[in-house]
Amino acid sequence: MHNLLSAPDEKVLQDVDYFIHCAYAKGDFELNVTGTKQLLEVSRKCGVKKNIFISSISSIENALSVYGKQKWACEKLFNKQTDLIIRPGLVLGNGGLFGQMREYLKTKQTIPLISGGNQPMQTVFINDLAECISTCIDKNLAGIFTIASEEKTIYKEFYTLLCSALNIKPKFVSVPYGLFYFMLSISESIGIKLPVSRENLLGLKQLKYVDTTEDLKKIGIKLKNASESLQALSL
Repeated sequence: MHNLLSAPDEKVLQDVDYFIHCAYAKGDFELNVTGTKQLLEVSRKCGVKKNIFISSISSIENALSVYGKQKWACEKLFNKQTDLIIRPGLVLGNGGLFGQMREYLKTKQTIPLISGGNQPMQTVFINDLAECISTCIDKNLAGIFTIASEEKTIYKEFYTLLCSALNIKPKFVSVPYGLFYFMLSISESIGIKLPVSRENLLGLKQLKYVDTTEDLKKIGIKLKNASESLQALSL
């Protein structure tokens, strides 16, 4: 395991066939990009067969969030002819953003609906994601692959499914985007930690459905939809 804050140790990548990079330093754009560049330089020097970058479905050229911008900038460092870039949807597992969402609902059932809660959400069960990465390696695939369910689940519907899995009755509250962004700005400026941030809100605002049919066909895998994934997690 490598820390982006420290200089890469060549010994770590010697005699390594596949290098999977998913490290992320929250909120530090320069560190993420510079750290990724340094790791790639060492990887190529050590003759690693394939570099694999775990990006995000939010990675787009004109991303609003720092997270999306950072992922896009890191992607450009990889060789799309030989390397593999994975853009997963919302990963449903025991940690990450989904883990924060789940823990929040266990204590507070109030869910803000931004602009009606109609944003498209595409998910991927963590075990399915791991299988996709393994299959891509076995097939020696290269380029960019978006790994997310072909089924579009809107924001409100996803939270309804999650609350049902947790045996919780959701309480939806409609909040205008501008007002909610202002509230988050104030809370962050005075050090109050909330389960969501302005970064999350910016990412939510820019969510668009991505057709993953062809990418999943090339890999040869059928992903669980959001409902099936939540059932598999045994929440």
